[in-house]
Amino acid sequence: MRRSLAGFGLLVLGLALLATPALGATSIGSKLQLRGHLPELGERPVMRVFQTQAVYDSFRASLGDANVFPASSNMFMSFDKDILALYARGNDTGGRCLRTGPNATLDGDTATLDLVFESGTCGAPSTAHYPFILVSLSRVAADGSSWVTPARSVCASAPGVSDSRACVSLGTSATTPSPALSASASPLPSTAPASATPTGTASATRTATPSTAAPASVAPSPTRSAVAVASPSAAASASAQPAAGGNSDFLVTAGLVGLGVLIGIVIMAARRPRRSIRRIP
Repeated sequence: MRRSLAGFGLLVLGLALLATPALGATSIGSKLQLRGHLPELGERPVMRVFQTQAVYDSFRASLGDANVFPASSNMFMSFDKDILALYARGNDTGGRCLRTGPNATLDGDTATLDLVFESGTCGAPSTAHYPFILVSLSRVAADGSSWVTPARSVCASAPGVSDSRACVSLGTSATTPSPALSASASPLPSTAPASATPTGTASATRTATPSTAAPASVAPSPTRSAVAVASPSAAASASAQPAAGGNSDFLVTAGLVGLGVLIGIVIMAARRPRRSIRRIP
């Protein structure tokens, strides 16, 4: 009987440990909108979140001649269903771009973008080293809940780069970098330093699928360099994969069913009458 109870306890503990990661984090559907290199976003990592079209349009206007961001009507999202998250790495090593997966992760009150580096500069010059990425996040998480509340934050970091994490609270009217980086926060876009490599023109291309590419061009002042390109392959893969949430529900259900079966076995074993053993003289 003691062995049965000990085995039952170990099994319950194992099921609890198995279900804990599935219950601790929830996925949020994300989609690439724009990526590239832009020195006007600052020298240090910074995160910005736009919950309304008015806030996003105001940010675009603040960039002036360096504005390469598409109008909200030209993006593959709508503010009634999504929000926009902009992560800027700041001064990087160069020769690489940021890319996002199809889902962000909501753990507690923090939503974290799933970012990775890939080689190449997204169409920018080889000397470009200010990578940024603009990602839309669904307002509804994989479990069906609306996660966009003032108490929550959105964070991101450049993979493999220390001190690159930046966060912003959804309850603030203005976006700020994470507390660890507040001492060296990037300046406002209008006062950001210009690139060391001047170019005469800047191009911005945004693509969700190869068949719906929408190119546009702007001409900033000759002293600035701003190039932003959305990758067709990355955007298509982000939009083609749905948010994953069914696996966690299956694991939890299977664990509960197994737990109920084991409890029934233990109860039946405890109620079974002991057989008397007759000794033969």
